Amino acid sequence: MADSPRTNADKLRHQRQCWHYGDLVDYGFKRLRTKYHFRTADQPDPESIEHALSALSIDKAKSQEALAHQLLSSLLPLLHSQITSLSLVLKTSSLRREPGPKLSLVLQIQGQLDSTMDELRYLIATLCPENPSLPDRADDQHLRRFKSYRLDRLNNEFRSLFSWGMCDLFQAANERIGQMELTSIPSIHDEDADTRKKDVEWSVSYALNRIKAMSDSLSTSELAAAQVYWELDRPDIDNLLNNIIKKLNPSTDSRKVEGRPTLPRPYIGEPVIRLAKLTLPIVKLSRIFLAKLSKRGLAQERFPIFTEICSDQIQTLAECARDIARDLRKLESRLDFADDGGVTSDDFTTTAKSLKTRFDAPLLLVLVYFIPLIPDDDGLNVQNYYKNWCMTWLNQMALAIHNFEHAAESFEGTP
Repeated sequence: MADSPRTNADKLRHQRQCWHYGDLVDYGFKRLRTKYHFRTADQPDPESIEHALSALSIDKAKSQEALAHQLLSSLLPLLHSQITSLSLVLKTSSLRREPGPKLSLVLQIQGQLDSTMDELRYLIATLCPENPSLPDRADDQHLRRFKSYRLDRLNNEFRSLFSWGMCDLFQAANERIGQMELTSIPSIHDEDADTRKKDVEWSVSYALNRIKAMSDSLSTSELAAAQVYWELDRPDIDNLLNNIIKKLNPSTDSRKVEGRPTLPRPYIGEPVIRLAKLTLPIVKLSRIFLAKLSKRGLAQERFPIFTEICSDQIQTLAECARDIARDLRKLESRLDFADDGGVTSDDFTTTAKSLKTRFDAPLLLVLVYFIPLIPDDDGLNVQNYYKNWCMTWLNQMALAIHNFEHAAESFEGTP
């Protein structure tokens, strides 16, 4: 039975109402994206900064602590709450069930987000000036938690939050509304686009992670702040260890099977096999070192937020995992080509010596700036425990490097 004219009129009226709200929502998200993406955003000028800070009841001349307090206790939690609210309203089931009221609610949240993001960008512009000092200053040990390393990281996380978190979320929201035909604007679906980045849930998760990273950049210990990028390199060291073990113990069935990755080429010559075996304790001790200093080890101790360390030294700690992983990969590469005669004993010993020096600075910084600050309320001699651990580890690594170098000195590449 065909729908009555009245029913069709009601459907048309309902669609027009949805499109009215949907078009406003689409325009709102596009405006927010243009306003806050770093490629199109206007840079805050001093007068605008003063006006925004006065709305926050913050005097620009006040200490950075006041700005940090406003950021950590108010703006970031507020933005987190608004993003969460938006994600709930944008659920497909919610929009399908009550399109008109939900789109109207999205419009309200857009206004709230605009206000919060505006205040946030002016606060960050004050806390992290457009021409900041280098992130690796060697003279800012007195600046408490506002050393250049932290402020540089805060600013980078802020840019990522706005440009790749919030702006991707705005785009993803518009695409969802368009695909659900809740707007009169035709939905343009790019099959070649990175659909994951345009997904609402992914963008929400990314934005919330960036908010946490911004908070951590000012509220965690300097040791924890330095280790943020370690997680990019530690898995590489794990994979490297597994690869060497596989090449020392090749599968009995080494035939290439279609659809499966090719097995690593095994080590053949006895001198190479010997060096590879001596590499294993070096790699394992490298893993142990990074693990001991990380969140499950030293970094979990109750350190103050700031110490007498400077940004240049924090940067050294931050880069040590990358530098260690780089030398270990170079060592593995030497082993891979050693059977072909393209590697000399000097190549092995030079790489081993370089790797050994990678631990000197981070070990010294930990012993000087962090271990002495560990509280010992329960009389457990925690400081002595870590000092003894460092000495034991250092001796074991020195022995492992010595054994490797001794074997490498007698290595002769195949002509």
